[in-house]
Amino acid sequence: MMKKEKTLRPVDIIVSQSDLNGFIIYANPIFYKIAGYKYGELIGKNHNIIRDKAMPKIIFKRLWEALHKKQEVYCFIKNRSKDDGFYWVYAHIRPSFNPDGSMRNYISTRRAISPKAKAIIQPLYQTLYHIEKHEGIHASEAYYKAFLDANHYHATSENEIIQNIQF
Repeated sequence: MMKKEKTLRPVDIIVSQSDLNGFIIYANPIFYKIAGYKYGELIGKNHNIIRDKAMPKIIFKRLWEALHKKQEVYCFIKNRSKDDGFYWVYAHIRPSFNPDGSMRNYISTRRAISPKAKAIIQPLYQTLYHIEKHEGIHASEAYYKAFLDANHYHATSENEIIQNIQF
């Protein structure tokens, strides 16, 4: 049976907060609707509950490395809904800070992936996933870095490259 793809409308904005270990502490109603969970059901669950099995691990490795350095991250993510469907998002994830400068939690806002971005990212992620499965995450990271270098669109950072792909 084919997995059913759900699409976000341009006005849909998914918002969630997670603690420093990735456990969800807040999720807005559109998150529940798109992911197919009942209101409140995601609280206390690790954010990876919605990770699609075909997502390349290298994307999350780089995401967590940046967040641990207190940096914001822009990325594309293929998520899984409770009914085993899936949906693509353009995500902006950033740390939230306490008054003393220590990290408090992470805030994520996700929007619909643009058709342009999906046409680029979907085959890239399929390739990265295949490489990870057969050659490991280091080979996947080398391929991803080569992709970023080849598609930098005159950008100065990975986040800027991702933004340029989306828009």
